Amino acid sequence: MTAVFLSIFILLIIVFAFLFEFRQRRPDQIVLADVQGKIIKRKARFYPRHFSLAVPATLHSMDMEFESEARGKLPVKIKLTISTAADDAHLTELVRAGGWNSALVQKASKELGLFVQALTGGFCQALEIEELSSKDLQDFLQTNLIKEAQKLGLKLLGVNVQLIEPLDSEIAEAMQQQEAARIREKTEKVNQKARLEASRFRFETDEKIRRMEHELRLKQLELQKTEQQREAELSRYQVEQELERRRLQMELEKEELKIFEQHPELILLSPQIARLAEASQQLKNAKTVVSLTGGDLQKGINVLEIIEQTLQKVLQKKTT
Repeated sequence: MTAVFLSIFILLIIVFAFLFEFRQRRPDQIVLADVQGKIIKRKARFYPRHFSLAVPATLHSMDMEFESEARGKLPVKIKLTISTAADDAHLTELVRAGGWNSALVQKASKELGLFVQALTGGFCQALEIEELSSKDLQDFLQTNLIKEAQKLGLKLLGVNVQLIEPLDSEIAEAMQQQEAARIREKTEKVNQKARLEASRFRFETDEKIRRMEHELRLKQLELQKTEQQREAELSRYQVEQELERRRLQMELEKEELKIFEQHPELILLSPQIARLAEASQQLKNAKTVVSLTGGDLQKGINVLEIIEQTLQKVLQKKTT
């Protein structure tokens, strides 16, 4: 029984010692340990609190407001914010800069703030007061603070310059007026450029419209010329057809005349003679000149008499 109680007592001591000494690492913590003079990061879930240091692994932001001098000893006011965090790759430097305590990140960040003031002073003294700009200073600090932060065991997450302005109100007002004039000048240039672009676009549009109208007129003239050529060809074809018809009619009339010369009696069957006879009956006193032979050209006689004479000539020819 004594051995059992002793075992239980030893077990309870071990449990209490574990509960008293060991702590669970939170996700927002970095647990540091000193192993042979080198700072390492514990990765286990539980760690001994008296042999380790738990520091926050969260983002640490620090607002800074200080004065510096531009070229010519002109004082300027600067406000900025730097964001840092513990750098896992430089834990030894972090402990050396911030000490072995849970606030070592904040202390190392304050040390980094001194470098910020020194770098800002050198940047401002190299420029005229009107040449200073928040963006240029921010880019300068962002580039040059990375190595300085690593020396302190910190990881530089960002620099934001909020304000950089002269302390002298008159100089500040003059710079504001100068900036306002520059903005107005820039705005005027933009407006003039916009007007120029609008005029150029309008000119190009008008030129394009004129070119298209000219091309349209050329096409219309080409179509008109083509139509005129077609009309001329059609007229020429109609004239040629009319000439051909008249030529055929003349040849037909020549053939009829030859037949009438050979057979004069056929003229009595001609519809023209019938119409002349009918017209002579309706107009009793009318005289019609009819040329059957060359000797009748100067005689004005009645159509019925012509028909009678023609019949007599035909009968004489038959009797002979």
